[in-house]
Amino acid sequence: MPLAVGLLAAPLVAVSVPAVAAPPVHVPVAPVAAKKDFCRITASSATVRAQPRKSAAAVGTAYKGDTCTAHGWAGGGGTWVKVTMKRIGVTGYVHSSLVAWGKEELIQTGP
Repeated sequence: MPLAVGLLAAPLVAVSVPAVAAPPVHVPVAPVAAKKDFCRITASSATVRAQPRKSAAAVGTAYKGDTCTAHGWAGGGGTWVKVTMKRIGVTGYVHSSLVAWGKEELIQTGP
């Protein structure tokens, strides 16, 4: 019986060892479908950040319908797009879930 107790205790020791977090990995910006694609903010607002991560400093705020130029994307807690916002004139990163991009500007046809 003591042998069985010893076998059961071994996995518990292995589980109790604290996990060590891996250091952050820098992910370079890669091109979007084509360099300098037209983009537009699709969310009610989007914070433009200095780095591709949620904890990075804000460099501006964009609003739904604001247009931008997409320069590339980068990872960092999700997928981020490097953009230059036309209305506010800043370059930074916006989370990809808040922006849509394409190869040409959209033209408004109605009121």
